Amino acid sequence: MHGLIFFYMQKFADLLATATHAGRRSSVFCGTARYLPTGVYDDADAVAVLQAIADGIDEPLPGLLPRFGEFLAPHLIKVAGPLVDPTWRSLDIIEHTEPLIHAMVRKSQPGAEPPVLEALRVGVDELHLVYSSRRRLCRLAAGVIRGVGRHFGETLELDETSCMLRGDPFCAFTVRRTAADTRPALGHLGETVVATPVPVGSPPPAPPDLLVADAMPDRIGDYEILGLAGSGAMGRVYMAHDARLDRRVAIKVMNSGSARDPLARQRFLRESRAAAAVEHPHVMTIYQVGEDRGLPFIVMRYLEGCTLAEYCRAGNPCPLREVLRIGREVAAGLAAAHRRSLVHRDIKPANIFLDGDDRSVRIIDFGLAREFGRGSAQVTVDGAVIGTPAYMPPERIAGQDVDGSSDLFGLGVVLYELLAGRLPFEGTTMVSMLASISRGRPLPLREVAPDLPIPVADLVMRLIAHDKSDRPSAAETIVDTIATLERDLPAG
Repeated sequence: MHGLIFFYMQKFADLLATATHAGRRSSVFCGTARYLPTGVYDDADAVAVLQAIADGIDEPLPGLLPRFGEFLAPHLIKVAGPLVDPTWRSLDIIEHTEPLIHAMVRKSQPGAEPPVLEALRVGVDELHLVYSSRRRLCRLAAGVIRGVGRHFGETLELDETSCMLRGDPFCAFTVRRTAADTRPALGHLGETVVATPVPVGSPPPAPPDLLVADAMPDRIGDYEILGLAGSGAMGRVYMAHDARLDRRVAIKVMNSGSARDPLARQRFLRESRAAAAVEHPHVMTIYQVGEDRGLPFIVMRYLEGCTLAEYCRAGNPCPLREVLRIGREVAAGLAAAHRRSLVHRDIKPANIFLDGDDRSVRIIDFGLAREFGRGSAQVTVDGAVIGTPAYMPPERIAGQDVDGSSDLFGLGVVLYELLAGRLPFEGTTMVSMLASISRGRPLPLREVAPDLPIPVADLVMRLIAHDKSDRPSAAETIVDTIATLERDLPAG
């Protein structure tokens, strides 16, 4: 546990002692003096201090934890001040808590084990949050969430749909913003907190122009911008002209909000350079990695075509032979990346581009990529549930290390979806999807698509095996296996 939390435990205890006139029992509130705010301490020590505080006011610990969370929230927001976008409101803070934890705790205190939080924003006033920690302090997490809302003068409604205290593999909250108070908010113990409410249902205000405006620029580096090709959570992709070689290129630029975080910038550049080292016909070609006026960018080959996701949404047929070809080419691209110790971590139809008239595969968007086996050189958030839930391997959900077999799991889900017309693991929310994958019981492919050749169905089911050791050993073997399956298909 980070030592800063002990500092705020003492402040919380002092306020409780004053509020409850418990001076005669104040000695129970003085157990934090030996914990330095810059240190890292055993979790059991933190629980012992909180239990002592609870005993001091004759309150059960489960009831005290959410109160402490509400007290703690505005103080943590203040500490995170330099990393917080001034336009953020309560749900924005909660949505970005995981990268804030990484920037504030994991990077500076490698020995600390803060909780893992994964948020999915599903609307202006709603997000889904997954919490995972071996301490199982979800009541404290719920209090922090409510405290964030109170800090901004907003009412947050929490629905805990999954809980580790009930035996589930993680805790999951649906968080809805239901009201915005026009009065200054009060902390749980009566502390005044400045807040500037915004109407419920309103989008957050546009961020200030701190680096380069996110409006379309005329030029990036030496390239003339021709138009916007697409956008995502981390940035935008532009069509551009390379005058030196008289060719069209694509440029992915990190958005200014993400670029404010130096760790996010470092990760973007580092992982882009790692991806640029992978030279293969089925991996996106990267020509240059650089920065322009404080914004990182990567220059890539401009592709003509669409993603596999777009191709399928358009209702295009995808016969078995085509599915096998796509799978073989994805596996070949992954094999090249894995030889460079690079794991993609987000293999899904939206990251498989079908280039040109022959729809040749190009694996795109190594934005979640990570080098494995490099020890302290890793910068990517360790332990975070990251990626697209439907294609995420169970080891990623459990916060365990990933390797090449994790990418093969994503490939297996893609193949299953193409062949069956449905996902092997289904859920109506991010939480139910993650829970389905964690249980590891997909419907056998042959039950959904009984006309498939048995060897094809067996391969796909091995790719999505729950245990990594039950999956194929390497992407190269998948290339060879699929090539054999293609040769065995009847002509025509």
